[in-house]
Amino acid sequence: MKTILLVEDEDMLRGLIRELLEIKGYEVLEASQGVEAMDLLRQKAEPVDLVLTDVVMPHMSGSELVERLRKEQPALKVIFMSGYTGANNAAIHKSLEMPGVAFLQKPFRLNALISQVENLLLGV
Repeated sequence: MKTILLVEDEDMLRGLIRELLEIKGYEVLEASQGVEAMDLLRQKAEPVDLVLTDVVMPHMSGSELVERLRKEQPALKVIFMSGYTGANNAAIHKSLEMPGVAFLQKPFRLNALISQVENLLLGV
């Protein structure tokens, strides 16, 4: 079973995404922000297969979180989600050039999310 770390500060959206991913057979670890996500991963013995993270969050941005996580797991696959576009996402634009990284513009359809997850994890 593939494990996904879901990091989203909006409770309702995080819960909806978690439920969908679990229905599709994924194990989901969820956090409301980057620091909590780092703590979760320190407690887990096995590495995660994919990080699905919001870009703009309190205390630590999604790109900063991924930068820290990739120091320990360089090939980590990532999907960034954001309702914001433009120059304020310069770090995301740079990250998208790396292999194993995708982007979902909010709002998105749930089937688009599953498609992105499968593309990265399964090579579909």
